[in-house]
Amino acid sequence: MAFQKMAHISSLELKRKIMHIIIGIIGFLILLYDILNPLIIFIILICGILISLLSIKIKIPIISFFLNLFEREKERKTLPGRGVIFAVAGSLLVLKLFPKDIALASIIILIFADPISHLIGKALGKTKSFLDKRKNIEGNIAGAIISSLFAMFLVNPILAVSGALIAMLFESLIIEIQKIELDDNLIMPLVAGTIMFLIRVFLI
Repeated sequence: MAFQKMAHISSLELKRKIMHIIIGIIGFLILLYDILNPLIIFIILICGILISLLSIKIKIPIISFFLNLFEREKERKTLPGRGVIFAVAGSLLVLKLFPKDIALASIIILIFADPISHLIGKALGKTKSFLDKRKNIEGNIAGAIISSLFAMFLVNPILAVSGALIAMLFESLIIEIQKIELDDNLIMPLVAGTIMFLIRVFLI
């Protein structure tokens, strides 16, 4: 039954989730081993935003190929590469706001929670989330458990589980500022990092 449900996941979404994990792991290793410092990553982010905006009007050969392969149609017309842009922005923010172990744990939660939640939710999900009817509670629980297991390599298990659970809760919320919907790739690491930091400071 699970395999039959998995067949209903569109090839685009499956490719997007796999690429999310691959790019996330590469980015995590770059940050873990200080291969690039935050300033260089910030410059790359700014260049990425400019290329994204330019690609709306102009077909840039290699960029256009990857956008056609991985990007949703709607996002191609608004902010191509939106997910990567917000993930990098969220990662840079947590690196500046929190101690490195908490920042990296937040990034690990970002890497695994959303794609695992989506895939497990599609394959095994039966109970719709009360916060977002497009998602399943089973997927949210799986995303929180698996991402917290990876985060435990970096922080106390209490911090890892708390950060992952609350991040998944916020991932189900649609947060808008001035009618602009905030991307969960930005929200999740900030929420996870904030929860872990507050628990460490006030409870542990």
